[in-house]
Amino acid sequence: MTAFFATLTYELHPSTEADAAKLLRAELVGRRWQDRWEGGRLPANTVWIRRSAGEDENVDHVQAACATDLHKAAAAVAATGRKIAVVRAWVHVSGGGTFGTVPASPPPPATPAG
Repeated sequence: MTAFFATLTYELHPSTEADAAKLLRAELVGRRWQDRWEGGRLPANTVWIRRSAGEDENVDHVQAACATDLHKAAAAVAATGRKIAVVRAWVHVSGGGTFGTVPASPPPPATPAG
């Protein structure tokens, strides 16, 4: 088994109802997506997940599974009678390296040794 991390950012049509947007995020969290990192909320319409993939699967399989999750979650929200439309989405899948949030302010400049 290989572990991948995926970040999903999506844009909803302006006609999407506010409660539908909240419900979509809740649907994704119910599908094991995370909307927090180290206790803090991620930016609006952004979630992440750690996914395992079989030996014969790669990032393309993980990306397809992420897209399926988004479409199924949006369909579940629509099935409640709420107006929702996903305009576009971005998925980034990585198998290693570092990841995390960007600090709210840049670090102070380094003091030259001297």
